[in-house]
Amino acid sequence: MLPFTRCLPDPDISMRDIADFILDSKLGRKAICCTEIPRLPIFLRDLISIIYRLTISCHLPEFTDHGLRHLCSMVDRISLWTFKSASDDITSLCDNFDDEGQQAAILLIAVLIHDIGMLSQRPEDLPKDNIKWPGKGNMDIPTWVRKTHVLRIRHLIKRLIINSIEEDYTDIYSSPLLNRAICVAEAHEKWPWENGFVNLIGQDIGLAAVLAVSDLLDEDASRCDSVTMIEHRQGTMLNYGHWIRHSLTTNRILITEGTVNITFVRPPDTDYQMAPVYAALRNHYRLIKLYIEPLSIIGAGFLDVSFLENSIPEIICPELENWYKIPGLTTQRALVYHLLNTFFPEAVIDKRKVSSTFLTKIHDIDLEEINLKLIYNIQGDFEIRSIYEQACYAIINE
Repeated sequence: MLPFTRCLPDPDISMRDIADFILDSKLGRKAICCTEIPRLPIFLRDLISIIYRLTISCHLPEFTDHGLRHLCSMVDRISLWTFKSASDDITSLCDNFDDEGQQAAILLIAVLIHDIGMLSQRPEDLPKDNIKWPGKGNMDIPTWVRKTHVLRIRHLIKRLIINSIEEDYTDIYSSPLLNRAICVAEAHEKWPWENGFVNLIGQDIGLAAVLAVSDLLDEDASRCDSVTMIEHRQGTMLNYGHWIRHSLTTNRILITEGTVNITFVRPPDTDYQMAPVYAALRNHYRLIKLYIEPLSIIGAGFLDVSFLENSIPEIICPELENWYKIPGLTTQRALVYHLLNTFFPEAVIDKRKVSSTFLTKIHDIDLEEINLKLIYNIQGDFEIRSIYEQACYAIINE
């Protein structure tokens, strides 16, 4: 008698589910109507497959999720995005895109590839004429990947499309539509007035704003399993700060009638000292208002941000009960310092690092002033301390 054997589980089933989720979304269904790129549905499926392989094989464990889970969340947020039109009717963002599917196709491809550089670590994908990041040098790998991930998008996509897919997509790589999608993806690192964003073609500026806003809002606790990461992953203090920061926003943030509602929680045994962190979080979410003008190009120029509380949240996050056992985070002062270090300079209004143009743009978005003496004291006012010295100062200066 032959031995009984069971069928092995299909390793591709999760990828297929993800592809179905993306392509069956409102954004996906609009995108596959585009006929400008031949075989677009097949190309999208293969692109999702590539990202899936990169996610499971190359994703650095120090990072929060930048793979397909993050992309599904963004596609879903865009697909569910509604706003009030000029006639006061409730309008879906995707219904505002052109009927030919071109805008939806550009945006969907841009969403899929905007963080692909976070899943790959090859320095040869940098532009040949770029001398700022010639190689990793003395920089740690996660920092190098994070700082160069947008610079590497274009060459990485070319290498993946031409070398990694069985189909011949050379014609798609040279298509104007894909080039526009790459430009929209690259713009997510820019502010709306900066080159690389403001000089996009026509309504692509609005599409870039949609991507940037959706990305800024993907900051909630579902972005990563922070508790498991803290318990089992080895990371830098910056990594720990990012993992904890995601736990502080409890609800998944959607845009409903042009409004986003946000609820925060706080770690146990923390108090008023956390105020700068929540001010920075509120500022981070308010930064989406900087994109109102470019969003108006595609008719979605209304955004409002509403917080359950505008102070220290009352709700406790029990999952973070052992935060002080993390090496380097043994005091609340250290926790605050490392959390503040995870934000854009614009979110904490660090005048040493933000442009004068930015300072002129923020008058109408109600950003809160944050006392940065803690950061400057620990980093060093004149001579910058190493990250190890900073971690030590954060602990001892309680």
